[in-house]
Amino acid sequence: MLSVIEKMIFLKSVSFFREMTVNHLKTLASVCEEMLFPEETTILSEGDPGGTLYMIVSGRVSIEQTNAVRQSLRLNLLESRGHFGEDTLFDNSPSPTSAITLQDTLTLQISHQPLALLMQQYPGIALHFLQTLSKRMQAIDEQIADLSRAHSRPMHKVYDKLDF
Repeated sequence: MLSVIEKMIFLKSVSFFREMTVNHLKTLASVCEEMLFPEETTILSEGDPGGTLYMIVSGRVSIEQTNAVRQSLRLNLLESRGHFGEDTLFDNSPSPTSAITLQDTLTLQISHQPLALLMQQYPGIALHFLQTLSKRMQAIDEQIADLSRAHSRPMHKVYDKLDF
């Protein structure tokens, strides 16, 4: 079991929490749950309800998504200080991906309900989450723009065929 101090030190090393104050880290650390998952365990399946942010303390996790022909595609490989689940943390929407351990993996988890209560008590925590998620959205927009520039003509053709 990690102490609150160890959790704080770990959280500070995760990019998502790097800019947080010591007091906010202490508050968050108090509601983080530790979970140990054996190798080849599905932490989260595509379509499961979201509402939890997972931070990897140790181990490796494959982030995967099933394509149209039911093949599993690896989207990312996360290791210590990696995190996932932030995309569904606040709305409990279905997870767009699966998370599967590639070795024994220790995580810290923050669930929506205790986080929402903390955000009401400590608006600075809420502001930090908004700023961090906003920066992540900007980075994703830049990645999409880079990909579009590199493959502009084929991408435009695909986009034009999409039915919104």
